[in-house]
Amino acid sequence: MPLCWAIIGCGDIANKRVAPAIVEDPSSVMLAFFSNTPARAEEMRARFGAARAYSDLAALLADDEIDAVYIASPQQRHCEETVAAAEAGRHVLCEKPMAVTLDECRRMIDACADNGVALAIAYYRRWYPKARAMKRLIDEGAIGTPVRARICIGGRYDPAEDDWKHWRVTAPAGGGALMDVGSHRLDIICYLLGEPARVAGLTGHLAMDYDVPDTETLICEMAGRAHLVCECQWNLPLGSDEMEVHGTEGALIATPFDGDTLLLRTPAGDEPVTLDPKSHNVHLPLIASFAQRVSAGEPPEFDGIDGMQASRIITAAIRSAAGGQWEDA
Repeated sequence: MPLCWAIIGCGDIANKRVAPAIVEDPSSVMLAFFSNTPARAEEMRARFGAARAYSDLAALLADDEIDAVYIASPQQRHCEETVAAAEAGRHVLCEKPMAVTLDECRRMIDACADNGVALAIAYYRRWYPKARAMKRLIDEGAIGTPVRARICIGGRYDPAEDDWKHWRVTAPAGGGALMDVGSHRLDIICYLLGEPARVAGLTGHLAMDYDVPDTETLICEMAGRAHLVCECQWNLPLGSDEMEVHGTEGALIATPFDGDTLLLRTPAGDEPVTLDPKSHNVHLPLIASFAQRVSAGEPPEFDGIDGMQASRIITAAIRSAAGGQWEDA
């Protein structure tokens, strides 16, 4: 049986990627939308041919035809809405970052476990052919023992106060580029290298006049002892999307990570790695995997514990920046 979905939050990501992926996936049915703005929920219902639109979350969660919810709201709402969905018996696929604090992440994991429902976080880049190739090559020993990794991501982001995305630079969002876009890359590093161990972080307001930092830098020692350096900025005139993983025998150069090239660098030179093309909708493999596995009574390929790893690094970096010392992740 297909998985019947409701989307909570009718913003940009729901409109451009999530709802189209659910509609396209043969193992899914787009059943309902929720928004605090009734007209927006109705607009999305009509656009994607869903049966119902809700502006009352309790009413949506009481709808027995709904099997799973995709939570596409701002991260400060993720915990509350995930717990409510779990207690109503609905499986949860939640937007990244998982939540604002680790305590919220743990509440989400516990609520889903206690109520016997699945939980996953929408780090869709784990389904990129590039990420899968990097994982395979590392596991095969193509670069030897991983010893360091580097992420550099950023650009200029300064939304006007009347921009509907301005919430991303306000205090309730919990952080700046590190939480917003850096979390995706941190998640990939955890996918490739395992859990984080300890973190030192530095944050600053160097150019932009908003609540969250515009410059964030961290060093993370992974549990496997490899070192990670991550630089995230929202005050640069040009964008960057650099990712490298170095080992004792070679390196994987994945810059730009959202691009379509991957190089295996060894003393013999650079060898391009053949990759399958990305899905035309990068959310489609994520939605399809979740729907197929949950419908079959299987756990998601990556669960809430996996989804919390990037949040562990971010939270430790923020604590470190405030306290001036290493923090356990």
